[in-house]
Amino acid sequence: ARAGARRVYAVEASGMVTLLSQVISANGFDEIISVCACPVENLEFPLDESDSKVDVIVSEWMGFYLLHESMLDSVLFARDKFLKPEGLLFPSTATISLSVASLPEAWDEAVDWVS
Repeated sequence: ARAGARRVYAVEASGMVTLLSQVISANGFDEIISVCACPVENLEFPLDESDSKVDVIVSEWMGFYLLHESMLDSVLFARDKFLKPEGLLFPSTATISLSVASLPEAWDEAVDWVS
């Protein structure tokens, strides 16, 4: 909103909706930011036909390790349904890096209870 957006839709399906609304109000963005308390898959935008798609989607979809919250499907749904063809998605890429390690002491400690 501070960057000059005419309209912002905050989509939140968790119990954080109340706090989110309070923060928006405390910062004076009630007229710009609308809170939508539902999963994005259930969202029906109150947009008219001339403004039926958004310019930007910003999402914290990855959780930790990029996989924990499994929100990628929801972000792809939002992208396909609501983002303009020339729109931007942030973040738009992610990388998972793996490395081989040998930690026999940690392994022994972790699986000791099995023996």
